[in-house]
Amino acid sequence: MRDNADVEVRTRPVEFDEQHYALYQRYLSARHPGGGMDNPTPQSFQQFLTSTWSDTGFIELWENTHLIAVAVTDFVNNGLSAFYTFFEPDLESRSLGTLAILKQIELARQQGKTYLYLGYWIAESQKMNYKTRFSALQFFDGRWRDFDKNTLNNQ
Repeated sequence: MRDNADVEVRTRPVEFDEQHYALYQRYLSARHPGGGMDNPTPQSFQQFLTSTWSDTGFIELWENTHLIAVAVTDFVNNGLSAFYTFFEPDLESRSLGTLAILKQIELARQQGKTYLYLGYWIAESQKMNYKTRFSALQFFDGRWRDFDKNTLNNQ
């Protein structure tokens, strides 16, 4: 994370922005080629990233004048919900997705919120395994349960 000491964090309301859209296109083309999401239109981008049921914002990560990541974040009563994060694919080695989560945790604490919801998780999905690197995880299986990493490792 020391590689990211120069990253500036900005929070702003959700609204269409060409820089966001261009970054989103690059991210999907690199991370999800042929997956059905890799050729978004401006309209599909807006529909995917905006919500009517919650207050949603963009947490932006900047390196000087270059936008390098955007964490689409829902602001709910007792926490923040990490809805979707996209980042500069050429900077994958900087762990910008993890940095975005750490910045969301920081923002939740600043706002007096109790939780950061990381969203759904699929055990078989390598792309979702980053979620298991965080502690104090819970999952919902009819009720909230603590996530046991030992159980995961024995599967």
